[in-house]
Amino acid sequence: MIGSRLRFALAGTLAFAIGCGGPPMDPGPIPPPPATNQAPNIESITTSAQRIEVDETVTVTASVRDAETPADQLIYEWSADGGTFTGQGASVTWRPAGDAATPANVTFRLTVRDVYGTAPAGGTRPEHRVNGTSNPIRLHNSPRELGELAMRFLNDFATSSVSPDACVRDFSDSCNGKAAELNDIRDNRRDYDVVSSTLRLRNVAVAGTRLTGNMNVDCAFTSRYKQCPPTIPNCPIGGLESVSGSCLLTAVYEQNRWWLCQSNFQASNGVLFTRIPLSAPR
Repeated sequence: MIGSRLRFALAGTLAFAIGCGGPPMDPGPIPPPPATNQAPNIESITTSAQRIEVDETVTVTASVRDAETPADQLIYEWSADGGTFTGQGASVTWRPAGDAATPANVTFRLTVRDVYGTAPAGGTRPEHRVNGTSNPIRLHNSPRELGELAMRFLNDFATSSVSPDACVRDFSDSCNGKAAELNDIRDNRRDYDVVSSTLRLRNVAVAGTRLTGNMNVDCAFTSRYKQCPPTIPNCPIGGLESVSGSCLLTAVYEQNRWWLCQSNFQASNGVLFTRIPLSAPR
């Protein structure tokens, strides 16, 4: 009997072993791996203007797409060199500082953050960070820039050691006033040495188009005769001559900056001269 039970047990064990060695069972479809969160895409950053003055604002707007997160639920971090932002999100307003150095190019930078998933124990939630920049806009303080242009030119004119070509470096090549002014200064350097000057910026006006401007400077010059100019054939060589009146200058906006265009001198007696001759009528 014992032998029979042993043979039965061995037979059962053998059958079980043979069954385990058969072909594997089909486990069914394999589940896909967990989906990977996609980073946002900054499609564009646009501005409401390409040129502004320091007392104005510009609206900056980003177009952003994200496969999982609505755009208004992303985190937007704006920055620029100077100025202040108002608002938050994909569209904000920027105002430059009133004392900003101009002319200048200003670029707006944006970091978009997408925080997703769950935080591990003792950690923080994962996030994507993507960066973008706008095309630059041009920033001006036109009244100040035009005043500086006028005063720099007149100070150069009043310094006889400054060459005529250097004096007209801020004149536009598109204006006839540049060639006329250059010739006049060459004549002035030939006939005179400017020994003193008084200059005071009176006012600056910028046209509504922002393409032209006018500057009025109270100016007075005292010069010594080096030789007699054609208009004063019997001048006292070595003697002094003084003139005073208004220096009237015009400007044009070209190539993203202001340029001088013409310079006229109006003597105190009301006579208007083209450019700035020092030989005013006596």
